[in-house]
Amino acid sequence: MGTVVNEKDVQGTIKTTGGWERESKLLISEHTVGAKQLSMGVNVSQPGSGIPTHSHATEEEALYCVEGHGKLVMETGEEYDIVPGCAFWNPVGVSHTLYNIGDGPLKVVWAYAPPLEAHLKK
Repeated sequence: MGTVVNEKDVQGTIKTTGGWERESKLLISEHTVGAKQLSMGVNVSQPGSGIPTHSHATEEEALYCVEGHGKLVMETGEEYDIVPGCAFWNPVGVSHTLYNIGDGPLKVVWAYAPPLEAHLKK
């Protein structure tokens, strides 16, 4: 049996890393709906902020831009313009940074497979 989660019903968490602030909402996880093979949520960052450089040791990450204008920079030096309708994928172990270069919020939906450790029940 499936489960529906509405973003408006989920309490966001403010994450501050490297001076960048963003709101993150965990929508699909073992904690929220019992999902054990993936997790999914939403990040919203304001202009001049974003998601700081990071990588994932065991998880693939997929993101989809819903709103705003961003720039994705991969550790290889590749840069991508991110606008609504763009989906992007980060392989295991590859560091990446997402900058909000627009005038308004940058909203991206993210998914991890397997889920991040923090998204699993302990």
